[in-house]
Amino acid sequence: NCGCRNVFLLGFIPAKADSVVVLLCRQPCASQSALKDMNWDSSQWQPLIQDRWFLTWLVRIPSEQEQLHARQITAQMINRLEELWEKNPDATIMDLDKPGIDEEPQQCCLRYEDAYQYQNIFGPLVKMEADDDKKLKESQTQENISVRWDMGLNKKRLAYFYLPKANEGKKL
Repeated sequence: NCGCRNVFLLGFIPAKADSVVVLLCRQPCASQSALKDMNWDSSQWQPLIQDRWFLTWLVRIPSEQEQLHARQITAQMINRLEELWEKNPDATIMDLDKPGIDEEPQQCCLRYEDAYQYQNIFGPLVKMEADDDKKLKESQTQENISVRWDMGLNKKRLAYFYLPKANEGKKL
């Protein structure tokens, strides 16, 4: 209901009659009174993780053969992948091996030999900042905005904005 994706907060409730379960977060979804109307018993809520493992009916334990073929992933690789997801949500662990992913800009100097060295260091930095500004502006755009104009009691124009995406249907 609430869209929670934190697996440590998620759990399940079995149905009273059927052989199905519903996945819900602990708060507020599992404690809502609407569950009683849908034939779910919220007192039966159980977490998806027990003893530091996912429940076996949800995630199968890999065999020894599968574990031998698994790729070892470090915490540093996970952090780099999460940073890459900000730029490309479809990125995979294989994308970390591509050239150019880990390139850091050159360090700034206190003094520069010539204008060419200065340009080679600050050029990429300015481009990175421009790209970040562009992404920030693009993320702040709104679509499907409707404006209703009205005349106030003091004979001044009033504008009512309807922003469905940002405020989920609330009017300003």
